[in-house]
Amino acid sequence: MQWQAFLDALNSKLRAANFLNEIDRNRGSELEVMSCLITDSDIRRFMLRWMADQFQSRDLKSKEKAKHLRDQGNKQFQIKNYQASIPLYTKSAQYAPVECDDLSIAIANRSAALYYMDNFEDCLKDIDLAISSGYPKKLQHKLYIRSAQCYLKLKNRKKAEVALRKVEEIIKTYNEFPVDKKDDIIKEVSVLETFISQLENNAAIENTTNQSCLRPDLAFGHNENFPYASAALDCKYTPQNGRYVVANRDIKKGDVLFVEKPFAFVLLDYEHPSSNCRHCCHPYDGIPVPCKTCLDTMYCSLSCLKDAWSLYHKWECPGSQIGIGQQIGIAHLSLKVLLNAATTQDSNRFNEVQKLVTNIDKLTTEDLLVYGITAVMLTLYLYQYTDFFRTIDLKKSFIDKFSTNIVNFDCNLSTESGKQLYISSLLLKHTLQLICNGHAITKLTLDSQENDKVVTEQQERVATGIYTSASMMNHSCDPNIINSFDDQYLIVKATKDIPAGDEVLNCYGPHYRRMSRDERQELLRVQYCFTCTCEPCTSPELQYFLERFSALKCPECNGAVFKVYSSLNCLDCGISPAINYAAELREAQSLFDAAQVCIELEQDAEALNKLKQCLNIRRSVLYKHHEYITNTLDLIGKVYAISGKWLDSISYLEHIIAGIEERFGSDSIELANELNKITDICLQYLQEETKTRTKQYKNVLKKTRRFLKRAEEIMQLNYGPWNGGCQEITKKSEQLSTILKNYNI
Repeated sequence: MQWQAFLDALNSKLRAANFLNEIDRNRGSELEVMSCLITDSDIRRFMLRWMADQFQSRDLKSKEKAKHLRDQGNKQFQIKNYQASIPLYTKSAQYAPVECDDLSIAIANRSAALYYMDNFEDCLKDIDLAISSGYPKKLQHKLYIRSAQCYLKLKNRKKAEVALRKVEEIIKTYNEFPVDKKDDIIKEVSVLETFISQLENNAAIENTTNQSCLRPDLAFGHNENFPYASAALDCKYTPQNGRYVVANRDIKKGDVLFVEKPFAFVLLDYEHPSSNCRHCCHPYDGIPVPCKTCLDTMYCSLSCLKDAWSLYHKWECPGSQIGIGQQIGIAHLSLKVLLNAATTQDSNRFNEVQKLVTNIDKLTTEDLLVYGITAVMLTLYLYQYTDFFRTIDLKKSFIDKFSTNIVNFDCNLSTESGKQLYISSLLLKHTLQLICNGHAITKLTLDSQENDKVVTEQQERVATGIYTSASMMNHSCDPNIINSFDDQYLIVKATKDIPAGDEVLNCYGPHYRRMSRDERQELLRVQYCFTCTCEPCTSPELQYFLERFSALKCPECNGAVFKVYSSLNCLDCGISPAINYAAELREAQSLFDAAQVCIELEQDAEALNKLKQCLNIRRSVLYKHHEYITNTLDLIGKVYAISGKWLDSISYLEHIIAGIEERFGSDSIELANELNKITDICLQYLQEETKTRTKQYKNVLKKTRRFLKRAEEIMQLNYGPWNGGCQEITKKSEQLSTILKNYNI
């Protein structure tokens, strides 16, 4: 039984036993709530039985599966399908038990595939990993020879020579080589030495650029009193606002205000396995280092694996075998926070986490019961299936680290029940903190359909983390900062000039350009327990901002007509027109749907005919920036692009820009995506067109340069050079520069 089904069943049983009233009477603190739950014998019995069932059916490492998968990879390797062999070798390494050679052999085989794909850097990483994982001594000469070959390709004479010395050492110390085998190895080394000797004496300069080099510096330097924050910021407190952030000097648009590493994060891979490292969130690009004891935990490097194990994963690992993390939502992060808190030596960061608000007094009793039950489960899991309670001194790891009386859980830590009550109370506290303080960690991903010649970037949520300093910012539905991520690091930039003394405001999710006022107010009330009074929530001019983009066309002023209460009203001129466009809208939708069918059948001409009819109708009855008009223009541009009619595609896509800018803003990622899309089409035209001296061609060159420049400005403001989207625009700009060299433009 999955956790949610079990939780629902247990929740129903507890409600029937009038447990909600018990929780409601004891909700003064996390300790009081957990005192009701973790001491209940029925809850403990049901919970332990559920966990026992889960562990009974867990998917474990398997020598047989590892060998079968490696054999499958070998088959692909033998037919030189190296790309297909790599995931099979990776899967083999995942299933390989730690006590046998299968792990190191699978990784060594993967290094061979990488070598033949000319991926020498990753090949070298896999060679090191295979050797450190216990690759058989009698075979290690193969890996060092491959290592020398990689360094030869990379023109690094010094390291190539070191690798060959390793081969020679193995030949001398390992006496079980047959004479003819030893002679063959010596000959191979001799050939490599000849090639290596032809390299320059000095090794090629290695690429020392790494992700941290690209990470931006804080504007005005580091803040000594506010970790990870710019010196331009102060953290203040009032009873009304709680802790909040203000500018202590004038801040300019684009200034970097926070560069913060999370106290803890967890990946969100509920439906599809993540391709990010579970320790640093860096993409491992299909070449991960698997945990040696559980199946689905993957890292980008051996160092991340070792660090994760020592800090928290040794206690997470058994739970990973039954997929607890994927089932319990935000409570997975609360477990990670607890484990990191137990091992951290940074008492300041420890205390910053403990100071975060919980809103326990504002939460519904029903929600509190669910979170409390989950805390019981995690506590019993740590007690029953890990050595956490046996190896962690709760006094040293928690109590002694508190700088003030932030947490006062009066438990008898000399008893097992007292220890469990203490840990379960902390777990509940962390869960409640994370509900209103967790940050979504996102990345930009390319989104395209089959046969698309244009791709768009979508923001994808990949993890949830806790950033204690950035969490001090209060919410606005029209923030003056933007968050972006470099792996696990949160980078906060000002999106507007912020005068000294003004508050620095984040958006907790509900943005006035993306969500209606009523929806925003409800979400903030339920999740964050407050009523927002920012300008978009209180200004009459912005009350129906989002509704404009689903509004009808005013017959008097061409403005936006929307139903307010029971009657239609123009949001621009104020009249209440008596209009009914139901028939026209049905006809337009019918044409749009029919055009999509034509596109699937590759009947492009018929699709365009129907779409243009649809566009004419929609333009006659809908507000000029209505999302239906934008969607129609976009689809027409797409069909023309599929047909290779680049100029026609550009002419329709250009008409979308004004609508995107009005809805999402002049510095929005949505506008950058639209500009990016158009420049893709422009570059296709510029590369394919043979008549390059026409006025038409030069006009497209100018447009492309203008669009790319604007897209680059937006992407640099929202992100930075560490971001893949920015790097893609840089490549396109270089591509355009090559074309522009032939023109005096």
